[in-house]
Amino acid sequence: MRKILTICAGILVSASLFAGGLVTNTNQSAMFTRLQNRNASTGIDAVYYNPAGLTSLKDGFHLSINNQTISQTQTIGNNYQFLSGSPKNYEGKVSAPFFPSIYAAYKSGKWAFSAGFNPIGGGGGAKYNSGLPTFELPISGVVPLLVSKLAPLDQAFTAVTGNNPGFENITGYTSNIYFKGTSVYFGFQANVSYAFNDIISAAIGGRYVTAKNTYSGYIKDVKINAPAIYGGSQIPGDYLRFIASVPGVPANTQALLNGTAVYLDGKTNVEADAEMKGSGFAPILSLNITPSEQFNIAVRYEFKTKLNLKTTVNSGKDGDGLFMQDSVAIADIPAMLAVGVNFKPIKNLLLSGSFNYYWDKKVDYDGQEKVEVNMIDKNFIEFGLGAEYGINDKLRISGGWVHTITGVNSNYQSDMSYSTNTNSFGAGIGYRITPMIDLNIGGQYTFYATGKKGFPADLTKSILDTYTETYAKKTWLIGIGLDFYFGK
Repeated sequence: MRKILTICAGILVSASLFAGGLVTNTNQSAMFTRLQNRNASTGIDAVYYNPAGLTSLKDGFHLSINNQTISQTQTIGNNYQFLSGSPKNYEGKVSAPFFPSIYAAYKSGKWAFSAGFNPIGGGGGAKYNSGLPTFELPISGVVPLLVSKLAPLDQAFTAVTGNNPGFENITGYTSNIYFKGTSVYFGFQANVSYAFNDIISAAIGGRYVTAKNTYSGYIKDVKINAPAIYGGSQIPGDYLRFIASVPGVPANTQALLNGTAVYLDGKTNVEADAEMKGSGFAPILSLNITPSEQFNIAVRYEFKTKLNLKTTVNSGKDGDGLFMQDSVAIADIPAMLAVGVNFKPIKNLLLSGSFNYYWDKKVDYDGQEKVEVNMIDKNFIEFGLGAEYGINDKLRISGGWVHTITGVNSNYQSDMSYSTNTNSFGAGIGYRITPMIDLNIGGQYTFYATGKKGFPADLTKSILDTYTETYAKKTWLIGIGLDFYFGK
């Protein structure tokens, strides 16, 4: 059960929603959107990407306000033979119309003091109007369950009367399944930066993270397609109660059918309304090296953020045991190393490269303290290249690419949380409105490799046959930001 809770905790905060590792967002400025590589930034968004690089700012106060509008479509395919309409696709829409990043820095001489606010994880809401395989698979077992209970009764009637009543002739089911979740991990960051000389500067800081996930959904209006002579489409429990009332049904069979009817009444009418909250802190170290006017090299290390999310069930709607009041799920954010290089071969051209490494193997993604489930084969890596060209003193154009390589194994993959390799492309413009105001506008599109996982039969969950799931996504976003400079 705790594994299910942890998967639920991760459904919306997987970094494959946006840019970054499994649970870390790194698309934290409009400048990133249009360049894709900001690890060696010496601009105001260095508050997040390269705090040590803030000593390169002009003396005075700097402010950056950014927002991104993000949309993702998730498609899960499932070919379990008893699903209604199998093979079936479940489509989820993830929306984050507001994804803000705000940075402020004050630079004076060799010192820089800065603060930032951004959604370091999550940041959106996912809606599945037809539910997910996790919720429908148990419902799909209703028909074979009824057939198994009614087939012996048909045989008994046939043996006695010579006529088969056809109680077991159920041809399928219909249902109304819905699931919605929201998630946001807000990060509040502060740094102190110092320039030792013209070449080397360093920074120390930290990030306080508050996490909140909400979940709501239901399974209702489940009906089976029974023979028309016995009433046609109807609630499974009602059908069993009707069969139990047919003259000639033995008393022990009546009891079995009525007991099964009560069981199905509960399993086919389920509501969920719960939230999970927690907070944590991570120290951050940063180093910036400028060996020449053409080169800038940056290194940032973020320690692991320990997060425990406590569950609150609202109005007793626990999703038939899916959520447990006061239960705690581990949702740590892994430590990461970020390296960036900027190179200016000519005055108007900037080339940027980045590399991110996430220590996922050090994170307990199964969320269980006492039972270990290996979900990670290797640590997540991310790298990319970008370029910006200044057309004139005011207008700049840019573009970039980022590739990620996931390290999860099949134990991690599920319809609620999955990770595949990606390629992201972004482009946009920068425009200097005045010497004090810069405008950045960019767009990004992410391509995901399709994932696949096979599942065995599981009689304990009424899964009677093997099946395969496929996982696909597509994501786009638009970012806009304004950078302000107020000189001393």
